[in-house]
Amino acid sequence: MSQSAQQQLLEAFEAHARAPENTDLLMQICQTLVQARRDEQMLPWADKGLALDPENRGFVHARGRALRLRGRHAEAAANWLAHQSLPWGPLFCEARIGRDLYLSGETQRAIEHLETALSHYPADLSRDAQRARKWLAEALLSLGDTRGFTHWLERNRGDSGNYRYAEAPMWSGQRDLRGERVLVTHQMGFGDQFLLFASVRQWRDAGADIMLTCDHAIHGLVQASLPGCTVLGTARPLAVSAPLPPEALDAIKTFAPTLQATLLHLPLLAAEDSPRAQAYFDAYLRAPAAARERASAWSQTLRARAPGKRLVGLFWDCAQQHATEIGSKERCWASLRSVPLAQIERLTMHPALTREIEFVSLHHPVAELANGTPRGAMSHYAPGIANFADTAACIEQLDAVLSVDAVAANLSAMVGKPTAVLVNPTGEWRWGQTGARTPWMSAATVLRQTQMGEWHDVISRAIGWLLRG
Repeated sequence: MSQSAQQQLLEAFEAHARAPENTDLLMQICQTLVQARRDEQMLPWADKGLALDPENRGFVHARGRALRLRGRHAEAAANWLAHQSLPWGPLFCEARIGRDLYLSGETQRAIEHLETALSHYPADLSRDAQRARKWLAEALLSLGDTRGFTHWLERNRGDSGNYRYAEAPMWSGQRDLRGERVLVTHQMGFGDQFLLFASVRQWRDAGADIMLTCDHAIHGLVQASLPGCTVLGTARPLAVSAPLPPEALDAIKTFAPTLQATLLHLPLLAAEDSPRAQAYFDAYLRAPAAARERASAWSQTLRARAPGKRLVGLFWDCAQQHATEIGSKERCWASLRSVPLAQIERLTMHPALTREIEFVSLHHPVAELANGTPRGAMSHYAPGIANFADTAACIEQLDAVLSVDAVAANLSAMVGKPTAVLVNPTGEWRWGQTGARTPWMSAATVLRQTQMGEWHDVISRAIGWLLRG
């Protein structure tokens, strides 16, 4: 928190102590917490404000946001439903009700609510309409419904940066791609890219010649994994329809694309296939040759030092929860996905497990310095994890991976390694809604929390999964 924001908060707190029924001061505290990126701390102040002014939309909004950031989604949905009759803009309240119903586990109710709301505003392109379509997409996808990909594509209009190459028309749904040269531009996070690039195979099977862009950090890994494609590393787009970076244009012009598609278009090609593939996203990632050689030598040494033991990768903490400079949404979501070190030590110090297993940290060393290292049977990748090619090479040498809902889980599943994913009750759509399987990946076993923040039972089931190994 900056010195100026901290000073503003102190002044607002002191003023509130002198005038506790002044709602303007309570609103000032909420607004300053937002500026300081501590939105989750607004809840007591929003509650005080609503007790004094029950119809104040600012306090309703602050309360709903704080509850969501704390993972209390059922309460957040109830908050919006209780104040639905206030004069909100079109789809403002409806989008948030649908989102929080979905995140609280009432998926079917969320879908019905969002579909009804959107049917009343079919031509609405506002930010709230985009939010509604995004959450409708994710609710459908969490149930394995490929119709969600069509709604998810609406993110290209609003909340996801993307490139636009004006010299090639955007793909409009044609399935016969023979003779087409398709430029696929990337967006969103590493995990999304690892997952959705699996659909490139379907585009090539349809006859397309593919050039795709990706983040620099994963370029070597993606190039090694998609050898029939031209892969170009470039910056991630942060704005909608951003122009491609000048350094990328020469290679793209040489490729001479006849069509463009964004990352979000990729899974749509097979969305109507019948019968549907058993694993919608097939494992395809493989590390570059040099990284594989280093990893092979390392694993031979480790297995000689721990004879007869299985090697299991472990990723337990999302580094964003420690980053005070990022937004509260990203930081709080990372915290809700991370497992406390004491629970991880139930694995690394479990007598039956440590007789059979040597755990290997999949964290980047810098991140592990922030989140700590569990005691017990824990080794590290000796060649060092400098990039995702190194992580993939390490995973290829392991017998299994245990990861929270993070990029390591997506990477491991797309390598094809048996992967147990530890998720909270509102995990990403890709891990499905219920049960131990996901409708999207065959290598993943999903171990779900039943109550937000309660990891003890999940770790107990992880122990059972590892012992059955």
